[in-house]
Amino acid sequence: MDNVQEIKQKLDIVAFIGEYIQLARTGVNWKGRCPFHNEKTPSFFVNEDRQSFHCFGCGAHGDIFTFVEKMEGLEFVEAMKILAQKAGVQLQEFNSEKSGLKERLKEICELSASYWQKCLLEPVGAHALEYVNKRGLTEDTRQEFRIGYAKDSWDDLMRLMMSRGFTETEIFQAGLTVKKDSGNGYYDRFRDRVIFPIQDVHGNVIGFTARTLKAEENAKYLNTPEGMLYHKGDILYALDKAKSQIRQKNYAVVVEGNMDAVSCHQAGFKNVVACSGTALTPAQISLLKRYSKNIALCFDQDEAGQNAARRTIDLLLAADVNIKIVQVVYGKDPDECIKNNPENWNQSLKIAKSAMQYYFDSFLTPENLGNILKKKDAVDRVVSEIVKMPNKIEQDHWFKQLAQILDVSVNLLRESLPQKKVEPRGFIAQKPVASAVPVFQPKKESTVERILTILMNYPEFIGYSVENFSLDLVEDNFLGKIYKNIIIIYNQFSSDITKKALIDELSKPELEIEQSYLDSLFICVDKIYEGFTRELIQEELVALIKSAKKAFFEKKVNVLRQSISISEQNKTADIADILKDFQYYSQKLAELK
Repeated sequence: MDNVQEIKQKLDIVAFIGEYIQLARTGVNWKGRCPFHNEKTPSFFVNEDRQSFHCFGCGAHGDIFTFVEKMEGLEFVEAMKILAQKAGVQLQEFNSEKSGLKERLKEICELSASYWQKCLLEPVGAHALEYVNKRGLTEDTRQEFRIGYAKDSWDDLMRLMMSRGFTETEIFQAGLTVKKDSGNGYYDRFRDRVIFPIQDVHGNVIGFTARTLKAEENAKYLNTPEGMLYHKGDILYALDKAKSQIRQKNYAVVVEGNMDAVSCHQAGFKNVVACSGTALTPAQISLLKRYSKNIALCFDQDEAGQNAARRTIDLLLAADVNIKIVQVVYGKDPDECIKNNPENWNQSLKIAKSAMQYYFDSFLTPENLGNILKKKDAVDRVVSEIVKMPNKIEQDHWFKQLAQILDVSVNLLRESLPQKKVEPRGFIAQKPVASAVPVFQPKKESTVERILTILMNYPEFIGYSVENFSLDLVEDNFLGKIYKNIIIIYNQFSSDITKKALIDELSKPELEIEQSYLDSLFICVDKIYEGFTRELIQEELVALIKSAKKAFFEKKVNVLRQSISISEQNKTADIADILKDFQYYSQKLAELK
């Protein structure tokens, strides 16, 4: 068995895709919102039997490898490594010497993280371990987040990596060294610092955040620079550990600092991620939406934190995400709140506000409402946020709330709105229409296609179809080819035909049936017949066969009627044969009625 088949055998596509988006069972398939284009009505289906997915909205389809390639923007080899790691499959054909630069940089980061973890527990890291313990982190937390210590040395890590066969340039490209001012040579970027590895959604170490242990150090925290592996705007700290809980609880909590996220996880709040001190980016929001459309923000209470929160709210509104704002009931941030008492943080989550209530409470303060100039500015700020809301019903609700607070009419508030068109913000502002994902509108399934999708999912009905719907009634050559093979397979297996056997036989390369189209037919049954019982499906098949036959006979009758008319005008001799066929098909049509 090759690596591809071994991975497919060990990984279930439903469970795997379920880590990215929420899937719900619907008939023989699983359904969710497509991660490859924006949609409100789910049209993305995953079929367990064929281990494939198909979106009837944008046309995306494929297997588990295709999904990872599209989702992560990877080449096949990179997707294979991720899946192999997930499945516990050893890829003998790939090694560090043959892998591309990106894989070698990942290996450098992984080795560095492991090395620094060991250093934290050695005598040289005693003062770093003392700092970690003072921050209240347990041994389990240190292990889970792979917290380590970088020695106070200019070349300790660089010498270690070079001894493992990596070049100075590769170590620099991994973000672990800095070029000397002279331009000749490099030195370690992280020195005498507590190390927090940054892992991508799959758990690969791609960068580091390092906290200084020197009081005189200007930079309290130092991060890996942007590079081939690490893009700050694409990564959420601790998402690899939080994603399952986010999906299970159906909401994510976003905090500012990495330590905030670590403290939350240690206290049992596992659905928390950190955006590393900045407003969320569109890429990070897209990443979170794979797991839930409900996002709670908890940014620091200072001005910088609140400004970042407001910028993020704009992006979340544009992304059609449900937003809550968490304000800690104790301390300045989640870490301090939890250190005082974990119940404080639990209470903070319980009383989280909607984004609009947050704006009301922030701007419509007694101080602002008591001063006419401040009042006007505060009301303008709140109104500008209300009009950004995509849902008109929600807009109306908040306009009424504002009117009640100000003791004015809603009409007066609306009249005060600027007449110019409000420009969209967030995702919409940053993505021109021309660059948006084109939405493929598939053609409506034909009657024969609907018959095929039922037969492929309910092979126990093939016998009825064979008896009542002959192959010559299918005029489309391609659909006829599929139906012909279904009949052949049925005759081979007789009444013992199973869905799996039918899938395997139809998928054989020698039949030359496009696999993506087969996938769509297998999956289509739940798109069309969601909620149908087996009995209703059977009734539908009977009706479809009757409809297909009727359409076929009507077409024949109409063509023959025209031929009779032409023959009578031209007085041709073959009119008797035409009349005979006309009577035959007319009789067939009459029998259906």
